[in-house]
Amino acid sequence: MHSLPTLVLTTMASFGNLTNAFLRASQETTIALANLNFDFSIIKFDAPKEYQGLGDSLSRRRKVAAEDGAIHITARKLGALFSGVTPDVPNLIRAYGLRASEVAKLPAVNPKATSGMNIFADHLGVDGTSIWAAATSGNDAVKIHLLACLLARIWRRDEAVSIWYELVEQRKTLLQSVKSDNSVNLSDLTASRVDISRSQLDEWDASARYVIKF
Repeated sequence: MHSLPTLVLTTMASFGNLTNAFLRASQETTIALANLNFDFSIIKFDAPKEYQGLGDSLSRRRKVAAEDGAIHITARKLGALFSGVTPDVPNLIRAYGLRASEVAKLPAVNPKATSGMNIFADHLGVDGTSIWAAATSGNDAVKIHLLACLLARIWRRDEAVSIWYELVEQRKTLLQSVKSDNSVNLSDLTASRVDISRSQLDEWDASARYVIKF
């Protein structure tokens, strides 16, 4: 028969093993959830009011693409991936929306379609698809779109895409690293496993290059 101290120690050791097993199982479950093929296109935000003028000026085809197409998914992924590291710039976000809406209303930039244009009507006028995609993907996505415009001004297209690729990979690696306290953040793990191809980054950069012309 075990003595009381031995029984206490044995019970504590068993409880410790059970706790460790539970923590491992919880972490594995969390990681498994983060590995789910999450459809980022289902998450949409109401665009800030400053961007509504731009949204109203877009053709139906471009608005659908911005809210449900590939460019929206890219904006959501980038916004989620870099969430928490982008600076808080509410005045810049507001000014960007006001300026984009102002430009979109200019007849010289965004002429109105006429009945004789038929199938070409959806391709007429300013293409603010990527801005609206960012605006409906959250403030982080808007800030990442502004970064895309900066990179597009400084670097050639192939160089900018390579920079984007490195930024994405480094950020994913950082989010996937195990913290010293072994804590797990589901949103970080989910973001760290997003798949953003070079072709998507190339389209993202190309959209920014179109925007900076105005």
